[in-house]
Amino acid sequence: MSKQVKTDRDEIIRKASELLRSGATMLADVCPLCGSPLFKLPSGEVVCPIHGKVMLVKSEEEVSEAGVISTLMELEKSIANKLSTYVNKLKNNSSETEFDDARNIIAWLDALERIEKIKKLLGKGKSIEPKQEQRSSKRSAKE
Repeated sequence: MSKQVKTDRDEIIRKASELLRSGATMLADVCPLCGSPLFKLPSGEVVCPIHGKVMLVKSEEEVSEAGVISTLMELEKSIANKLSTYVNKLKNNSSETEFDDARNIIAWLDALERIEKIKKLLGKGKSIEPKQEQRSSKRSAKE
């Protein structure tokens, strides 16, 4: 066994033991990505000691929903990184294109809000259908 593999294995064991000490329960299920045992936290969340949060699915519908949620979470991370860039730019008091930056910040925050709404809808088991009729009626009322 190479030294790198032993170090990786030791790290996995260390993380798994930390999860157990924090009150997590080791499950019979394994991570679909790496094969490590999964743990259920006291909060009910299922995690892999290597990859973090994992979603267990039982049906094709759940697989599809898990894919959507995973994509939304990645999108949230990307938007948070983008917003962090704008915050740092504002901290440096860069006066160039402040109006454009403010408009972009508002757009990214709006996107985060929409992602949260979609995640809540998915959590309640409702289907996601855009409300085109309401949007178009609001537009015509404004015009």
